Amino acid sequence: LEAERRWGALQGLDHCAYVTWSTGIGVGLCVDGRVLRGKNGNAGHAGHTFVSDNHDALCGCGNVGDVEGLIAGNAIARRFAPLGYPDAATLFVAASAHQTGAEALIDELCRVMGRTLYNLVVTLDLQRISLGGSVFWHHRETLLPRLRAHLAGKLPALTDGVELVSAGLGERVGDYAALALVVD
Repeated sequence: LEAERRWGALQGLDHCAYVTWSTGIGVGLCVDGRVLRGKNGNAGHAGHTFVSDNHDALCGCGNVGDVEGLIAGNAIARRFAPLGYPDAATLFVAASAHQTGAEALIDELCRVMGRTLYNLVVTLDLQRISLGGSVFWHHRETLLPRLRAHLAGKLPALTDGVELVSAGLGERVGDYAALALVVD
């Protein structure tokens, strides 16, 4: 979050979030110009919010049916390997070839992440969310329009004008995040 606020797509914003969609799901939050840290420094674990009773969605934390257990990169591999998609890349290639089953799975992944983003926006009244992480970054052309559609028209008083954007620092956001820690 700090790297995106300092050098990336969240510059100058006081109400924003950075979401990484990778092996796991992570969120950095900023409200009223202050980075939210929480009582133990763990604010932003939105990947561990419950969204489903799906029993094949076991998360590494032990939860069943949380966002990370449903859509993180390692969850995609675990859940969809029996369907012929041993990793996210294979699933996205199949979807880009318009394989109906794969397209439906991508839509389901986006439904879960879209609802997660919507919940962040309406809970925290955000201006912009920057998205990164390997699952998102390598498939952003497919994912970003679908994710934006999950906000469009829902509770316009809070969602109109909210931007979902690709991380301004791209695949190097982690490098810049380390630098931001040293600079502070």
